[in-house]
Parts: sequence; structure tokens; C-alpha cells
Amino acid sequence: MVMEYLRIIVIVFSAIFGAAFGSFACCQAWRIRLKEEGKKDPGRRSVCLNCGKRLTWYENIPIISWILQGGKCRKCGKKIGKAEILAEVFGAVSFGLIAWRFLSAGTINYIGFSLVLLMIVGMLLLAIYDAKWQEMPVVVLVYVIIMGLALAVLGIVQTGVSMNGILSLLGSVALLAGTYYLLYLFSKERLVGEGDWMLCLAIGLALGKWQLALVELFLANFIGSIVMVGLGKKKAAFGPFLVIAFVAIVVLEDVIMHYLSF
Repeated sequence: MVMEYLRIIVIVFSAIFGAAFGSFACCQAWRIRLKEEGKKDPGRRSVCLNCGKRLTWYENIPIISWILQGGKCRKCGKKIGKAEILAEVFGAVSFGLIAWRFLSAGTINYIGFSLVLLMIVGMLLLAIYDAKWQEMPVVVLVYVIIMGLALAVLGIVQTGVSMNGILSLLGSVALLAGTYYLLYLFSKERLVGEGDWMLCLAIGLALGKWQLALVELFLANFIGSIVMVGLGKKKAAFGPFLVIAFVAIVVLEDVIMHYLSF
């Protein structure tokens, strides 16, 4: 009973940290954009992008402040935007689910758990940036690729070096990064951008199994198609769909591998 309570506490605190990191990712996305546009950085403290008001601590509580303020700035009354609340909610949900998944394994893999969460923070920043401006910062892409590579190495070390494991890792990378690189190359960025295939490289490395990569490929496109049909759009930023699919696959990895182990 005590262990079950501790498990719930860890999941709840992970969700809280996830909301905070979602807010952090959104702020950093705006800072990178302002820097690229040659505009002044507002500094360390968050500000309203409409009137420039410095936010107090109680105006900067993830999720709660947005709800209490009705998604508006308390000074100018302008809408804060949906990206902020979506990033915070997604951060909370993904961190909570990832904690649940790793704790369900019995003995928690602290290194793998930490690397996945660190990678999700970077991926969340990319998803926000891509959704807003249809591009991804190279420096953040390099960061998530490094995280993906670290997870790939960790997976090989923990399971032991084997030809099947290496071939499965290469298959994962080929299915995701290879497919999207070819689409990027031959469509001349009309279908996918450079950031998409680089993000797929990071995901392919992190997943490490060709079966999971295949599900990522299907699920990201399926979610993207549903959203685009719902919004009545012919094209949308693909980064967010890749990130959502990645989190879902990490959480459901055991179930997926049970049915696709052949």
C-alpha cells in the first residue's frame, strides 16, 4: 500500500514538472524566434507579448494561471494564446504517462527515464516552433538527436550487443529518417521540411526497434490526417504529430512489441 502511494506521488510530481517544462519550452521557442528576427529578448522573466507587462509569480503558474485568467493578460486583456496552455497540458500528461510507464516496469531505469524526459522537452519546443512558424531550430534538432543517440546506446548496452538489435536499430532509423529524407529531397520541401527528417532521425534512434518506427510512421500520419481534415487544411506542420505519436509509443511500447514481435 505504501509503495502504491509513493508511485502515485511520483506520477503526480512528474506531471507537475511536465507542466513547468511545457511552459519553459514555450518561452524558449519565443526567445529563439525573437533572436532570429533580431528583436529584443524580454529577459529571464516572462512578459505579455502584447503589452510587455512582466508576469508575477502567481500569473506564471502552469495551467492554473491560464485558467484563472481566462487565457488573457490581466493588464491589457489580450489573449495569451492556445500554444501556452497546450504545451503545459501536453507536458503534464506526457511526463505523467512516462513516469507511469517506467514505474510499471518494476525496477525503474533512472537513466532511461531521465533521457526520455529530457528528449521530450526538446521535442515539445520543436513542436511549438513548428506549429507556429513551420520550421524547426537546428540547435534544438541537434539536441534531440543527441538525446536519441544516447537512448540508442543505452538500449544496446542494457540488452547486450547483438546483430538483431543493431539491425533493428538501423531499420528504425531507415524507416523514419530515410522515408522522410527522401520525401524532403524529391518534393523539394513541398511535402516535408528539413526539420521533419532530422526529428525523425532522433525518434528512430530513440525508439531503436523497426516495429516501433513502423507504428510511429503510421500513427503520426494518421493523427495528422485526422487533424487536417478536422481543421479543413490541406497541409499542416508535421512536427507536433511526430511528437504526440512518439510519446504514445513510448508509453505503450510493451503492448506494441507484444503484438508486433515477428
